[in-house]
Amino acid sequence: MDDVFKSNPEHHEPSSIDAIIAEGFHVNGPAFIRKGISYFSNEFGIYVAFTLVYIALSMAASALPLVGDLSGMLLGPPLVAGFACYMRLQSRNDHREFSNFFGGFRSGNWPSLVSQGISVTLSMALAAAVLVLPFYFEPLQTFATEIQKIQGMDQDKVAEFVIQLFTPAIAQAAALAALVALAVMTLFCMAPMFIVYRGYSAFQAIAASWKLVSKRYLPFLMFNLLLWILLIAGFMLCCVGLLAALPVYYLSMASAYEEITGD
Repeated sequence: MDDVFKSNPEHHEPSSIDAIIAEGFHVNGPAFIRKGISYFSNEFGIYVAFTLVYIALSMAASALPLVGDLSGMLLGPPLVAGFACYMRLQSRNDHREFSNFFGGFRSGNWPSLVSQGISVTLSMALAAAVLVLPFYFEPLQTFATEIQKIQGMDQDKVAEFVIQLFTPAIAQAAALAALVALAVMTLFCMAPMFIVYRGYSAFQAIAASWKLVSKRYLPFLMFNLLLWILLIAGFMLCCVGLLAALPVYYLSMASAYEEITGD
């Protein structure tokens, strides 16, 4: 089966990263998000349907005994790549169907997407540990010890107990860890598209994203911050907002990739 997501003979050969950088490019976060919203609104029914499938599969995988976390790592990256796979065809006005959302599971994409996802997650965790843990070691240690007490606790007391554990120091540590994670994730935000659209290996995609994003790092950081705010807003709307926020997040990221690389 031909890979319909990558460049085909009817389209020009993709530009190298060096050529894109030499030519110069702009990062207009609000414009990318507007384009992502446009893709979503034009076919919102199928995007919402896949988002429901994604949430259901993710919840089912995480509930599996013993292998829940592992199955999440194996399913998560190729599932979310499905938004970019479908949008790729939508942007070309090519024939598309619901099965295209599972393009991330194609033989060449799946291992690369999983490897890239694990690598980026570990990088974010390591950076947060190095930059946060030394300054908040004692309150975090206390929090980790106390949080274990919720096992066997009455459900009506759990929320109150957890809230009491969130001291100002814990809140500061959580906020700093989130900012560090955002800063690291931004460097690799284009990697999944390099895998899906160009067939790069995980480490080729990570290197390409780093090289590209680092040239306009601050605008990329602001773009990713806007997308995080979008996700938080969707979650706060009784989680129903995630049915729009999740696809718009990934469609905006894919739109940014297409606009910048010209693929």
